[in-house]
Amino acid sequence: MWKPSPSTGTLIVLSGLLALGSVACSGDDSANLASESPATASTSPSPSPSPSTAAAPSQKSAALMVKKSSKKPDTPSEKESPAASEAYDRAIDLAAGATTISKSAASREDWNLVASQWQEAINLLKTVPSSSKQHGTARTKLNQYQRFLADAKVRATPPPKKTQPGDLNPQFFSVPIKGQINGTPIIEVSFNGSRKFDMLFDTGANVTLITREIAQSLQLKPQGITQIAVADGAVVAVFQTSLKSMEIDGRLKRNMSVVVAPPAMPIGLLGQDFFEGYDITIKQDVIEFRKR
Repeated sequence: MWKPSPSTGTLIVLSGLLALGSVACSGDDSANLASESPATASTSPSPSPSPSTAAAPSQKSAALMVKKSSKKPDTPSEKESPAASEAYDRAIDLAAGATTISKSAASREDWNLVASQWQEAINLLKTVPSSSKQHGTARTKLNQYQRFLADAKVRATPPPKKTQPGDLNPQFFSVPIKGQINGTPIIEVSFNGSRKFDMLFDTGANVTLITREIAQSLQLKPQGITQIAVADGAVVAVFQTSLKSMEIDGRLKRNMSVVVAPPAMPIGLLGQDFFEGYDITIKQDVIEFRKR
């Protein structure tokens, strides 16, 4: 059934994986006053000078006394509120935690936790009063955290329901990395809504290839023949067929045409025809796709 035909189809250029060879966060006044001599008292020998002849302070001494007495004491509003400082510090701690979790987040549940921490940090920053020395920094970080929260919410959004007609194109989807072959990630893909198979992920492949074992397991029928170039440069004829659907974490593509790889290829290859239109981030344990 899966014997290649000599007829020639469209040439498909791959990244060379078919052979698996390579697969930012007034003391001075007081002293002057003390050294200033009061005006000389009356020279009357009377031991008790009359009020009219009593010594009076000079104009300079009086001015200094007025200046000193006019200084206002510190008021509570001029001091940093302990509650405001604690709220700011707690917000910074939450932000650090959200950043750490986001680096290894591999599921929508992980991103939901990240979003909740950004939200709590934002709520705390909003309580920092304008009288606080940290108010300006808090306002700047508030704008940053709100952007991070919006991104985390997108990543935490549940995938669309499969009952919707046509292809499903969520804003974000991801897939865990199960392992590697010669540095190329291995992921799991769902076929026809019923079976899951391991596939290689390589951004250089422009079409999706499945193994003959997958084709036989899903009882797929040949629908034509095309040609592909393998790692050694040889061009070989292969069968084409179609799937009812392929899916990864809410990204679902229906009636997808795929190529059945040569027998020497023991594992399938996910091509650009499945994730076209998405920006890709490959982390240590997960691959993320964000819609352009």
